[in-house]
Order: sequence, then structure tokens, then C-alpha cells
Amino acid sequence: MSYDVEVATHERPQPEEPDGVTVDGPLAAEPDDLAEPLAAAVLAPRWLTTLSIPVDAPARRREQLRTLGRGLAREYAGAAFDPQADEVIWPRGKPKRAPAGKAEKTSIVNLEWYVDAERWADAAAALLGVMARRCPEALPTRYGVFEPPQGRYDPAAPEAFTALARDDSAFWFASRPFFGGHTFPPDRLGLDVDWRVLEADPRWRETVADLFVAAAVALGAFYAEGWVEPGWEVSSNNRLWIAASRKTRGTALGRDGWQGLPAEPAWLTWFGGDYREPVVAALATAAPRRRLLRRAITPTVDERPEGVFVRLGEPPRARLPRLPLPPELLRPG
Repeated sequence: MSYDVEVATHERPQPEEPDGVTVDGPLAAEPDDLAEPLAAAVLAPRWLTTLSIPVDAPARRREQLRTLGRGLAREYAGAAFDPQADEVIWPRGKPKRAPAGKAEKTSIVNLEWYVDAERWADAAAALLGVMARRCPEALPTRYGVFEPPQGRYDPAAPEAFTALARDDSAFWFASRPFFGGHTFPPDRLGLDVDWRVLEADPRWRETVADLFVAAAVALGAFYAEGWVEPGWEVSSNNRLWIAASRKTRGTALGRDGWQGLPAEPAWLTWFGGDYREPVVAALATAAPRRRLLRRAITPTVDERPEGVFVRLGEPPRARLPRLPLPPELLRPG
């Protein structure tokens, strides 16, 4: 038995091993490998280091171990967690992981997930679970069906929010770098992210991309997309306004519901359900990758049992080449 302190970081740390302290790691890790409070405190965690002393060590040695863990987390821009106390010991409080914003014209990154109607009843709860572990900033602060939103979200009692999201077209405000989200029963959920933060910080890009895939898996989404939409204005209190010159991409749903995949390219795309196999086959040829590389875009194709994730380049871009999707899978028009 031992007394442990866990340290999660994005960059690989180089921990020392003081006398009497056992250092396990750093080991490659993902958010699902970490305790939820620890995962939520680090941007794009990639490494886990565990510091240990004997469980019967005196209180003075335990505090020294906690100090050592805090120092390692501070040095490598990570977080330290005491599993015995079930608390994050560094950083303290509720740190702001995104910089303060300012009022200006900007772009947003839209994340949209599409699910079959029979999965809708559990969709909001599934999305909350993914956001709480990876991006607590995306969780609702206030929510409702009209402005100003009347509900205040309580993480300890999310049932009021999930019930509203299940039955109504609802929206919510969130914390930077997220503006908020929305639900449209019985098949669509979405989040709006500040493009400026993703453009500036590669850790946030990885965090949002990971959130996108994890939510697609948790929701059982048959399709999801994340695209850049210019032409918005943001206020100093993190509220969005539509600019008059905005060119909208529109929803992947037509007037008569789902009619097929959109042909428009997106920075992030998920193809699940019956779309997985034909899309994997279409992307297997070398020609699509060569065409993307000529545009200085490095594609990422991640095949999973639940679906295939396609990412077109490192930073989010508005103008992208189309994927070579089979014509019979595309929606008309």
C-alpha cells in the first residue's frame, strides 16, 4: 500500500526521484485514463506520473509529497491530484484555462453531432459526461428555450437540464473558449467554440478534437462535423452576435430531415453507423491524401470500431478541399 500523488501533463515531464519517493512514469495517458477531476484540470493531458511513499509515512512526509507533486505540475503546466483526498491540489480553485476575450469580429468553430432518434433520450446526459471530463468550460452556466435563459445549471442535479434538452429545442451559455451549445430534438446537439483560442493554442485544438471524437462515440453518432464559420461578432462578456455579412453553412439536415451526407468539407468529421465502411473504403486510396498535401493540409484518419474520424489539418480552417465521398451517400442538391 502507498500514499500517492498523480500528476498529469501535456508535455512529457522529467521528474526527479528524491530519496524515499517512488516515481512511476511518465506513462502515456488519455483523459479516460485519469480521475475526472484531474482530467478536467489539464489541457490535452498526454502523460501521467505517479509519486508514492509508504502508506504509513508520517503526515510531514505526506505534505512533502504533495508539495513535490504541485511543483512538478507547475513546472510542466499540468495538474496534481491527491486520490486519497479525491481533490486537485494544483492548480487551486477553478483556474481559467482560456485567456480573456475581447469584443471584436471573429469566427467560430461549430461542433454538431447527429444521432438516431432512438438514442435521443440519453443524448444530453452522455454529452454532459464527456464535457465534464474533458472540457468543463463547455458545461452550461445558464440554459433555457428563450433569452434571457431562465435555468441555472447545477452539476450536482443535472436532471432539470437533461429533461429540457430531451423535450425542447434548448440552448445554453458556457465559459470561454466555448460560447454555448444547443439541442434540437430528436437528433442534433451542438457546441460553439471561439476560433481565436484554437488558432492560438495547439493544446486547445487537441482538447476540442478529443472532445469531438469522445462525444461522437458516447452519443453513438452516425455523423458529426466541426467547421469554421466566419462573420460573427463576440461581446466582451462572451456572447455571440450575427454579423450582417455572415455566410451561413447551414445544418446537415434538410427540410425533410436527414437525406445524406453534406458535400461541404469540415475541419473535423465523424462517420459512424452505416457510413463507416464506405467512407473508409473511399479514403483508402492515395489520391485523396496527395490532393490534401498539395494544399498543405495533413489529413488525419483515425479508424475506430464505432466510426472513422477525419481531421483536415492541424489548425481549423474555413476553406478546405472536399473529401472524395461516394456520390450515393451525399444528400441531393
